[in-house]
Amino acid sequence: MLWLLLACNDNLLVQKGVGQEGETPSECWDGIDNDDDGYIDCDDQDCLIYVECADDDDTGIDTDEPVDTGDTQDTDTQDTSDTEDTEDTGTQTDPNDQDGDGFTPAAGDCDDLDPNTNPNGNDSTIDGKDQNCDGIDGPDQDGDGYVDVNAGGNDCNDLDASVNPGGTDVPGDGIDQDCDGQDATVGNQDDFTNDGQHTFTVPAGVYSLTASMWGAGGAGGEQLLALGGGGAFVEVVFPVTPGENLTVYVAEGGTYTGAGGGASAIYRGSTLIAIAGGGGGGASDGNSGDSWAGGAGGAGGAMAEDGMDLLYHQAGTSYSYCTAATGGTGATQSAPGIGGIPSGDAEYQGVSSLCYGADGGPLEGGGATGDRSQCNFTGAYLWESFSSGSGANGHPGSGGAGYYGGGGGGSVYTYCGAGGGGGSSWASGSVTSVTYLDGSGQIQGNEAISNGAGRGGERDYGGASDNGADGRILFTW
Repeated sequence: MLWLLLACNDNLLVQKGVGQEGETPSECWDGIDNDDDGYIDCDDQDCLIYVECADDDDTGIDTDEPVDTGDTQDTDTQDTSDTEDTEDTGTQTDPNDQDGDGFTPAAGDCDDLDPNTNPNGNDSTIDGKDQNCDGIDGPDQDGDGYVDVNAGGNDCNDLDASVNPGGTDVPGDGIDQDCDGQDATVGNQDDFTNDGQHTFTVPAGVYSLTASMWGAGGAGGEQLLALGGGGAFVEVVFPVTPGENLTVYVAEGGTYTGAGGGASAIYRGSTLIAIAGGGGGGASDGNSGDSWAGGAGGAGGAMAEDGMDLLYHQAGTSYSYCTAATGGTGATQSAPGIGGIPSGDAEYQGVSSLCYGADGGPLEGGGATGDRSQCNFTGAYLWESFSSGSGANGHPGSGGAGYYGGGGGGSVYTYCGAGGGGGSSWASGSVTSVTYLDGSGQIQGNEAISNGAGRGGERDYGGASDNGADGRILFTW
């Protein structure tokens, strides 16, 4: 009868709450002290309300046999009440969880109308939606704020939070912490040789940097003497702040016949600090380079070289369909290069085959334009030696990129062409010193310490490679 009095008098029992043994019936016969109060199962007063604990000799397992011949009415009523409470708790849903995924906005659900979006969501790809509510679209397993490169992001090791495009590369440890494609060089320098965009983080304690920069070489053409122009060299010293990020563009060499080289550049935010101009591309003729001579690309520089004019037909004979073609002029620090001019009477189905060199522009080398579709293409832009439509078969060389780009050469499709002009170099007034060493013909500026960066391509004839060499940016402090 003592048990019945306790069961019917809530004041004699410990108040139920989170972590109390006896919150669910199973805790009263599992052999564990669930609430760490020193009592196990039926020894704990919170378990006295359950039928299984009614008999002091009970083993904790409900045998479904009567536990008391006394007031079964009271016992049945107590069990029914507890069962109903348990069932109500199990079926209750949170009114603040609209999509029923078990997470409310207060618990981190960033889209409570989509059951697939919550802190446990699967965000395996970049698809425009943040399914796991970590603030990033796509997988970021190491939580560094960058998406795995295998899912279209730019984190080259998504299992290491210290490795990402914003990381600080430790020189010589064999790990590319800043995901720029290379480990930093041991010592007080960092050498960028892979074409494309990179980020350089100024090391701790460094307040002044020296940057040695080479623009890319232009690609050679098929004509005799039609070498690609060499890239320019620029060296600047400028103030920096420890921890700040600089954007570094390493120039791409001309990668197809006649393409101008890209420019190497350093930016602080959107402000250009310095740029080294690229060389112009060489020209081609329609007889696989064995007819006309001339048409080499001009080298880049503060005063960039002009592209070479068409010189002569090898047989020494002039032809009315192609009587002349001038090279694109080199750019300066104040003006872009001017496109070259062709002359001749060549046409096809009533359409003129004269291709006029296009002028260069800010950061962009000139291509060509004309009445025929084959005459229309663009030149290099910033670091990329990108172009559309240029190549062999009577095309000119395109201009190299730079602060201003060189002009594209003139040509007569498909017979002859002239070279593209070089792009110009430039440095901001914020630098404390600057040195310009212009390229010369195929040779890059400051060739002796370039490690081959910036050299113009060979004549594309007899199996030689016409590709221009990529640029380079070396930081020292």
